[in-house]
Amino acid sequence: MEEIPGIKQIVRLARVDSTQKAARKLAEEGAPEWTLVWAERQSAGRGRLGRKWDSGVGGLYFSLILRPQIAPKRLAELSLATADAVAQAVNDVTGLKTAVKPPNDVFAKALGGEGRGEPGSDFKKVCGILIEASGGAEHVDWIVLGIGLNVNNKLPKTLNEAASLAALTGRTFDVGEILRRVIEKFQRKFQAFLTASNGHIEGPVPPPQPESGEA
Repeated sequence: MEEIPGIKQIVRLARVDSTQKAARKLAEEGAPEWTLVWAERQSAGRGRLGRKWDSGVGGLYFSLILRPQIAPKRLAELSLATADAVAQAVNDVTGLKTAVKPPNDVFAKALGGEGRGEPGSDFKKVCGILIEASGGAEHVDWIVLGIGLNVNNKLPKTLNEAASLAALTGRTFDVGEILRRVIEKFQRKFQAFLTASNGHIEGPVPPPQPESGEA
């Protein structure tokens, strides 16, 4: 794969238990900021609160190492900024209507689906975000930002509230291109996050929040 602008190092893996676990180890060993761990599948992918994240072949699973000098209390804000970046990238690539559900989920609605525009049962969860950090009370030493995005992967029928981009659109996508677009959108949001005044993210108002529960 070609280099991704702004990414200093890409660790590409065919299979791993968790990109988050691998990236945490690299961060602790001093890996530079903007190191990306990307796997084709995970055997033990996880989301917020330790929830298992189904990670079959065809999805996008990566963790990004960052080293901003920010207070731990701003991590929730960063999670929302990341979700907004993913939602914008998904909309750009697929044309799907997207929405962010705080603190860390992205939902999308099938093309041609019924509904009056507001999120509800017609929106499906397509992405989860997990942020972990190490440091003191004043500022973090490093952040590992993990993203799991359902692209072309098949999901268990038991996950009724989740879907892949392929299932919602009826076509398959280049996972590498989606990664590139997500990173591009995130870099802009991250820069705004770092330079925002009064601790608030500068940028578009986040989309409406789906009322449905997590998958």
